[in-house]
Amino acid sequence: MIKLEGEHTVQRRKIAIIGAGIGLALVAAIYYFLVLATLTVATTPAGALVKIDGKAVARSPMNGFEIATGRHKLDITHSYYAPYSEQIDVVYGERVVRTLNLQLGEGTIKLLSNPKGAWVEVDGQRLDAITPTEITLPSGLHEIVMGQAERRAVTQSVELKADETLSVNLSLNIDPHGSLKLRVRPAGAKVEFVGEQLTYKSNMRLPIGEYAIKVSKRGYVTQAFRQVVKYGENQRSISLQRQYANLSVNVREQDAIVNVSYLDGGDKINKPYQANMRVPVGKVNVRAAAMGHRTQSKSIILNAKGVSLNFSLPVLNAKVGREFTDSLSSLDQGPQMVVLAPGRFQMGNNAGPPSERPVHTVALPQPFAVSKYEITVAQFLQFVTLTKRNVDSRILKLDPQLPVAHVTHKDAVAYTQWLSQESGQRYRLLTESEWEYAARGGSSSAYSFGDDPLNMCAYANISDLSTKQAFRSWTVTNCDDGQVRPGIGGQYKPNKFGLHDLYGNVAEWVQECGIPEYTQAPIIGSDPTLGASCESHGYRGGSWDSTAEEAASSYRNASSRSSDDRGIRVLREF
Repeated sequence: MIKLEGEHTVQRRKIAIIGAGIGLALVAAIYYFLVLATLTVATTPAGALVKIDGKAVARSPMNGFEIATGRHKLDITHSYYAPYSEQIDVVYGERVVRTLNLQLGEGTIKLLSNPKGAWVEVDGQRLDAITPTEITLPSGLHEIVMGQAERRAVTQSVELKADETLSVNLSLNIDPHGSLKLRVRPAGAKVEFVGEQLTYKSNMRLPIGEYAIKVSKRGYVTQAFRQVVKYGENQRSISLQRQYANLSVNVREQDAIVNVSYLDGGDKINKPYQANMRVPVGKVNVRAAAMGHRTQSKSIILNAKGVSLNFSLPVLNAKVGREFTDSLSSLDQGPQMVVLAPGRFQMGNNAGPPSERPVHTVALPQPFAVSKYEITVAQFLQFVTLTKRNVDSRILKLDPQLPVAHVTHKDAVAYTQWLSQESGQRYRLLTESEWEYAARGGSSSAYSFGDDPLNMCAYANISDLSTKQAFRSWTVTNCDDGQVRPGIGGQYKPNKFGLHDLYGNVAEWVQECGIPEYTQAPIIGSDPTLGASCESHGYRGGSWDSTAEEAASSYRNASSRSSDDRGIRVLREF
């Protein structure tokens, strides 16, 4: 009996095990047929949270997530972006793919301050409202700044999520500082805080209060004042007045000419001396001249007490009309020079263009020598060879007997400096006054020989009927000098000073920068005209391609470059 019961128990256990196996197989089969589907989700931006039927399963990108067949709710959320929701129906064997560009969401920020009435800046933009207020913004990071008169501005960065409402409440503390900006003239004036260890900088922040300030510059009257700095911006304009002092000049020679030059507001000023004249303190140059005497200059620093200067000008003897050449240390001879007498003349032409106006008296108190001819290619190349100067290669191809052309103003100045070194004398370019004095040859007419331009061809190589044959479209003077381009110097009549080719052939560089008009005409002709910008330099006399009118004694021009019609004439001082 006991044996039969044990056999039945074993049999039942076998049947249970078999049933369990069949059940598991059935469940596996059911799962196979229900779950054999996948879901892939990709979002821009990545990192979105993926929920299926309210349960978070992954963050995007999500690839090949197994999902049961049937209907499901898909939710996709991101902190800064609008949520996405969808009902999806999944069937057996389907690969469900969702690729989404999430839209940036919005949120609301309530802006509060203590005290109320603060201005607000959001991301650098001032709102047209004061606290309390609210603003709708794209979700993300934002910078909030609030401020109020006499209170320190406060900044806070906030993170705003999509569909979120934030409150930003800032406490504004009283700001004990203000900014100070001083507009000071002239430039370069020194600003000092008296009794304070402070160095002034424009728009500097200072504690609210009162400060003793001093503004000074040499040559100007110092200003001292007290400045109250309040909260916010504090501005003040200070203009220093020039400090003047008496200048007394005594010259032993009667009828002497005295010129005073100085800086005023950064500009160079030239003025004839008047008895006990008031001059701004600072650096002053006084130049005294008398006919037939050596001109003298004295540079001084004029202080508030004033200065008295005395001049005794030595007699300068030079034989007018004498021709000479200086020996050069290179065993050559310098240019042939002609001594010109001192004198006065009327410079300019009131009937000409504005650049020639106004007519003014210029004195040349001491004799000087001018090269009889324009400097030749051979003479210039002697300088180039010995100094190894780099010049326009076209000069090397010119006939050595012709006047040099294609030279820059710097080339011309360098040549005169070389002549000075080689000879031990003082060579330089002519000033405009000296050039016009030399060109006029003692005349007051348009040309040294009179006013009729048709007579020019006897004295100068200009643009005339010969030129017309080569350049048919050109406007020319109705005479014929028989020359088209530059010719050998000395082929035409000299003026009364014995100088050749001051008109035509090649124009001649002068000392001065390009000056549109006689804004500050010198009274002593050896002084350059002031008021110029050195973007260009003056040249005078016209050239082979100029009309007679463009070669007149008063005609002026300027350029910043070399040309085939510009050359050199030099002056030697005594």
